Amino acid sequence: MHEFETLTDAVLTALLPLKAEGLKTLDMYAGQLDVDSIDEITLQYPCIYVVADDLDVTSKNNSDEMITGVTLIIGDRNVKGSAAAAKGDTASPGVFSLLEKARGKLHRQVMITGWTQLLLKREGVLVYSPKDKICLYAARYELKHLS
Repeated sequence: MHEFETLTDAVLTALLPLKAEGLKTLDMYAGQLDVDSIDEITLQYPCIYVVADDLDVTSKNNSDEMITGVTLIIGDRNVKGSAAAAKGDTASPGVFSLLEKARGKLHRQVMITGWTQLLLKREGVLVYSPKDKICLYAARYELKHLS
């Protein structure tokens, strides 16, 4: 099994308890946000999509150092506006809460045997749209192969 598949499966499993806390969609990212109509994807909010990205290999002497990562795309929509989508309310958890809960499940956790702990590298906004009442953030985590 490729590291991308192993890592994606491990992250999805670790985040599964968030479904009981108001998360509607937890899935592997497969271009769901690349649709023409924002209304088509808003039914899936609040959501976390997971995508493994970039496997960098550096060879030194007779060993290889491998670094890979995973990005979470976290989004919510709220009829009260994008600020409520970010902060949450009684209707939905909000992106900030989901970022924090995901960090609690992933940061400094071993996801793949023989690799370092998963470390949060950055979180940042992707889309903040008052007109569409949505908020999307990304969180990037990395890990290294122990060689």
